[in-house]
Amino acid sequence: MCAVANVLGLFSIPIGLTKFHFMQLPIILSALALGPWIGGMVGFIGATTMAFNLPSPNLYLLPGNAILGFFTGLFYLGLKKMRGRPVIPQVICVLGAYVVQFPYVYVTDVYLMRMLSGFVLTVILPKLLLEDIISVLLSHFILFRVDIAKILR
Repeated sequence: MCAVANVLGLFSIPIGLTKFHFMQLPIILSALALGPWIGGMVGFIGATTMAFNLPSPNLYLLPGNAILGFFTGLFYLGLKKMRGRPVIPQVICVLGAYVVQFPYVYVTDVYLMRMLSGFVLTVILPKLLLEDIISVLLSHFILFRVDIAKILR
């Protein structure tokens, strides 16, 4: 899954001042299927290509995506037995992980990468949220059609 994340990190869809990526898909998929440690590892290793392919290489992406993977998996351990539609706890877990990741992304982008605060708040973070939500919805579709845990173990 790390390799898939790195390959997906090479492709993007330009949207205004930024680009939309699907690199989070294998991170979230791994976290939901295999738990927090695997999700965190896929997040850290899987972001390598994208971190170096940006106009200004940003190694802070590695721990940032590890946060996404780890906390998605951690929250899902507690919520996966929730009654009702299975997509609801999955989305809640990704939103929770986004809330944990938000301050890290803001601090690293504004204070360490020297991006403008307004740009990070109005472009980078909303785009990240959209990428995360699309990725969890795609992950849900995949998880209930393919036994990812069985394939990856």
